[in-house]
Amino acid sequence: MPTTGVTWANLLASDPHFMCTISVRQLCTSIENSPLERSARVMSLMRFEQLSGFRHQFLLLKIGMMPEDGDAMWLRLERGPKPENSTPRSSVSRFTPCDSATISSIETQLLRGLRLEMKAEVVFPIDGPTAGDLRKLLNILSQESPEYRLWGENCKWFCSVVQESLTHFYSGDLRSGTLSHRDLGKKSRRRISDRLRSVIAQGH
Repeated sequence: MPTTGVTWANLLASDPHFMCTISVRQLCTSIENSPLERSARVMSLMRFEQLSGFRHQFLLLKIGMMPEDGDAMWLRLERGPKPENSTPRSSVSRFTPCDSATISSIETQLLRGLRLEMKAEVVFPIDGPTAGDLRKLLNILSQESPEYRLWGENCKWFCSVVQESLTHFYSGDLRSGTLSHRDLGKKSRRRISDRLRSVIAQGH
C-alpha cells in the first residue's frame, strides 16, 4: 500500500476485509495529503488492555468518513519499543518508540484473537476532532517523545496522552472507565498539551 497521498475514501473503498499496518508518521502524511483531512472525524475512542504479559494497551478509534452517509473505518493506535544501538558492552539498551497504526473497515479484525479488557470509552460530538486534528496531535506527540521509556513514555503513556488530549480539547464524553497513568511522563505530557493548545488557538 502506498504511504503518501492515500485518502480515507480510497481505504474505505478497498476490499471489505482490507487491513494494513503503517507507522504513525506514514498515517499523518496520508491524512495531510487527503481531501478528507477536514471532513473525516473521530467519532469515538476506546482504550484496551491485553490481559497477559506486560498488559500492553492500545487505542481503537472510529473514524467517520462522510457524516451524511454514515461510512466509518477503524484505526488502532499503539506504541512499542524499537531497540537502538545496543552493544555487548552496554548493560542498558536504548529504545526509540515504534508508534504504529492499523487500519481496517471491520472493527473486530483489530481485536480478534486477543484477551482484552476495555479500560475507557470516549464519544465525541458531531463537530468533534477532524482527521487533521488527530494528525496534529500525533505529530506533536512524536516530536516531544523521541524515546521509549519502560517506566515513562511507554504504551500506557501514549494511550493516556492521546485520550486526555482528544477528550479535553475536543469535548469528548467519557462514557465508561477513567483516564489512567497521568503520572507517567509528566514533563512531555505538559509540553504536548501546551503546544496543542497553541495550535488550536492559532487555527492551524
